[in-house]
Amino acid sequence: MQQDDKLRRARSQDQKAQRQAAILSAARDIIDESGFDGVTMSGLAKRAGLAKGTLYLYVRTKEELFLLLCVEAMDEVVTRFKTTAKPGDSAADLARLMTVNAQSTPLFLSLFARLVAVIEANVADEPFFAAKRQLLSLGQDWAVHLGHVTGVAPEKVAPLASTLQMAMLGAAQFDISACRDPGTLPEDLQEAFAAHAFAPSFEPAARLILEAVMDPPTTA
Repeated sequence: MQQDDKLRRARSQDQKAQRQAAILSAARDIIDESGFDGVTMSGLAKRAGLAKGTLYLYVRTKEELFLLLCVEAMDEVVTRFKTTAKPGDSAADLARLMTVNAQSTPLFLSLFARLVAVIEANVADEPFFAAKRQLLSLGQDWAVHLGHVTGVAPEKVAPLASTLQMAMLGAAQFDISACRDPGTLPEDLQEAFAAHAFAPSFEPAARLILEAVMDPPTTA
């Protein structure tokens, strides 16, 4: 009987994980088709093949949904960094890698830009604290690997990681305005808006930050 209970609990946990994955997949599809404003709880339930009441067992609001998607995207960004950034990479190499990882991870920049002011500010305490623990853990993993590949002294790694994350957050927020259709902008403002795009904002800033704390490569 005890073994049967364990099997039932394991199956239940697997089913929950599969159902949450289906919800997040459906949400990504809707966002791809209609943007963040196109997401509704009723539409999400229909796309995921769930009753609306069942959906609310997993996410109760759009903001909770976006927070889960942000955790998922952040996990992918951190995993990519840990598997691609190597000791000996230059500041320029690392800045470029961080930029590419952020840009190529689906929804990451859009969610990260909205994380503090829009998403976290409108989520109830319980799901907010659960997601925050995950995000903090991912940030710590990213910082540890950053210290490993840069060779920066341990006491400087946390401030370095925080500074880079703040630069990335600011660049992600500016990137939203840069995504406006150039055809809707006055000609004299098009260059200014284009400069707000993520890569030209974040990459040079990240390179300068890293160069300030990394030892220059030695030459033979």
